[in-house]
Amino acid sequence: MDVGAYSVFEAIRLARTERGLTQGELAARVGVSQSTISFWENGTETPTVEHLIVLALELPRVVESFDGRERELLQRVLRLERSLFDGRCACAGCSCGGDGGAS
Repeated sequence: MDVGAYSVFEAIRLARTERGLTQGELAARVGVSQSTISFWENGTETPTVEHLIVLALELPRVVESFDGRERELLQRVLRLERSLFDGRCACAGCSCGGDGGAS
């Protein structure tokens, strides 16, 4: 899947379904309600920077939907988090098992 050709809203939906998660499951991992995930995916609301970071940790492919400077900034934040936590992300019960797209 090439999420780079999509908006952030579409990228969230595509990355979530690619991981086989329901909106409710993703909401529980991100710490928001299912309706918030629905609003993000429909473009009704925009995730905060904090939520984008958590989304990128849960769904690393979302990072690919960003262009240029925004993508580089998010990748730097993810790398910083990994360095601060000895190569792991800081999310409770980390399930991403990867580098969060920060490579």
